[in-house]
Amino acid sequence: MSNFFNTLGVDGCPAGWVSVHLKNHNEWCIELFTSIQELWDVHHHSTLILIDIPIGLRDGETTPRLNDSAARKYLTRKRSSCIFPPPCRQALRAPSYEKANKINKNLTEKGLSKQAWNICSKIREVDDLLQNDQTARDVFIESGPELSYCLLNNNQPLKHYKKTKEGFEERFSILKSNCLSMTTPLDSRLTNYKRKQLCIDDIMDAWILAIRASRGKSNLHVIPDNIEHDSTGLPMRIAF
Repeated sequence: MSNFFNTLGVDGCPAGWVSVHLKNHNEWCIELFTSIQELWDVHHHSTLILIDIPIGLRDGETTPRLNDSAARKYLTRKRSSCIFPPPCRQALRAPSYEKANKINKNLTEKGLSKQAWNICSKIREVDDLLQNDQTARDVFIESGPELSYCLLNNNQPLKHYKKTKEGFEERFSILKSNCLSMTTPLDSRLTNYKRKQLCIDDIMDAWILAIRASRGKSNLHVIPDNIEHDSTGLPMRIAF
């Protein structure tokens, strides 16, 4: 593992954002932040942050992002539903779901799912940071927990939804088999955070990204092969 002390996995959660990283050679550290700017203020020295949030948006084109299409293909029909189209940039800052849905439909010929709308505020947070901080652009990379689980499961999509008992066991087995730690980020959650702040699956998603990030950029898989950039220069890619 290279520079693993300066790499993070990050996912959204009810309280804001949860990050996981190696504190030393065998101890995983979990932190909770109210905003992505707060996280960056603390971890601006990081060399790689894998984050489960769309980075790089269409400006109203009808063609979906190529990285989303490639991710769905990789996950097959078993888990492709976890990859949903983000809003176009013009719809991102709409004041309501109804207006965002209308803008998205007018410009892309496709409506905006409630699932996508529910993370619009988090997409805005990350987009604002990356528009204003060039250094952050070089560190944050969009990632996907289900893609990482699939990769570490011999390229086989997982069978069960993550919020089920079977889904938890399936993912936890992969997590434990890919780290040497005797303790897990879940232990910290049980003693330090309330359920309304932080869900178990949020921690697990950040943890799998932290495991992949700790192995360095050179060991990441990146899709698609031909990376597009949006109108602001952000790459539309997914690493795992």
